[in-house]
Amino acid sequence: MRKTFAFAGLGLAAALVLSGCSTAVEAEEAPMEETAVIDTVNSDGAGLRADLTARLADHVYLAGAAIDQALQDGGDLTTANVQAAVAALDENSVEVAALVGSAYPDAEQPFLDSWRSHIPFFVNYTLGKATGDQALADQAVADLGAYAVSFGQLINSVVPELPAEAVQAELEMHATTLLAAIDANIANDPAYFDLLKEAASHMPMTATALAGGIATNLGIQ
Repeated sequence: MRKTFAFAGLGLAAALVLSGCSTAVEAEEAPMEETAVIDTVNSDGAGLRADLTARLADHVYLAGAAIDQALQDGGDLTTANVQAAVAALDENSVEVAALVGSAYPDAEQPFLDSWRSHIPFFVNYTLGKATGDQALADQAVADLGAYAVSFGQLINSVVPELPAEAVQAELEMHATTLLAAIDANIANDPAYFDLLKEAASHMPMTATALAGGIATNLGIQ
């Protein structure tokens, strides 16, 4: 088919020459209509989504690292290594809150306080499972469930476009996937690494939901 088009083009050129027409005929280009182009790569909304994705994925890996270090140190949360891991995790919490604060300054501190409050529940679950204290582990699961509800309500109060139940579901998935990784870590199961990766891979969906709701609420692209 390509050769046919090529020969047809040559035939047309020859015909133009034989008829005395120049082959350098300049065709007038139709004027292009001006259209508004939305930069979906460098826009404020895209930047917020990308930053939230990175920070929330970091949250999962840093939480996993802190919990793993606590297990290695026999549950002693006061060792230098555990304290360093916890400090890095808390720095990440501050960064996530700052992203929310960049859109809603008054919500930054309440978000940070709330976000910080759910991390000890993962620690309690780990300690309960590692020491055979099932009551402590069960309470931690209940606390994480209650937190998902309160966090959903908090986000909805700031961003009405995000239903509290939808945000709650995102946090429940976060808890479920990270607890599965913790269980594998305690059991010395090599699947721990894939499970931790799975927990982190869920966070882009959470980031997209948060960023999308914020963009809609504030009218940004």
